[in-house]
Amino acid sequence: MDKNEQSKNIILEQGFETFLKDGVKFFTVETLATNLRMSKKTIYKYFPTKEKLIEKIVGYFTGSVKHKFQSVVKSDENPVIKFTMVMDFLMKKIGYLKMENAMELKIRYPQVWKKIENFRLELTQYIADIFKEAQNKGLAKADVDMEKVAIVYMNIVNNTFQPEFFLENNLAPVDTIRLFVKMITEGLFTQDGVAVMIESSNVNNSNI
Repeated sequence: MDKNEQSKNIILEQGFETFLKDGVKFFTVETLATNLRMSKKTIYKYFPTKEKLIEKIVGYFTGSVKHKFQSVVKSDENPVIKFTMVMDFLMKKIGYLKMENAMELKIRYPQVWKKIENFRLELTQYIADIFKEAQNKGLAKADVDMEKVAIVYMNIVNNTFQPEFFLENNLAPVDTIRLFVKMITEGLFTQDGVAVMIESSNVNNSNI
């Protein structure tokens, strides 16, 4: 990786942290530059406008999610564990995101929000691969079309997991994801699959 790419990644990484902390409304290039001990001119060299910077920060986030999904799907882990791993990863990623800030992003930068929604749908095939692997190993019900399940699953996520939904219903995203995963897995996985899920959850809780 050359120096320019390193500089871009540093800006995007810190930009993501600043964005989570301040939200769109109070996110400024000046604040980011101060946090990085870098001149605004340097940031504008790579990202000519605030809108372009925010777009690339969101791209940095979605890229990290995609990379995680790819590595998990290719791993040798039990497919039920794979599912919990990607869901836990998502919960950690959004755990610090305030829904008020997400709502600001959706309102002020609708084209960026649309990219987030499209990206969610791009994850469908990874979910399908995990579900099909679980099915092949007898950990998910055999009489279910996993391709269709994955499509329905991700479309429900896309349509339900909107900032206004959480704000209007006073729900925490992390708790809602846990409940959603529980509802899906208990209806989809076999008793053996659910047992793996419970065992994994108990291990994770004991390590907290």
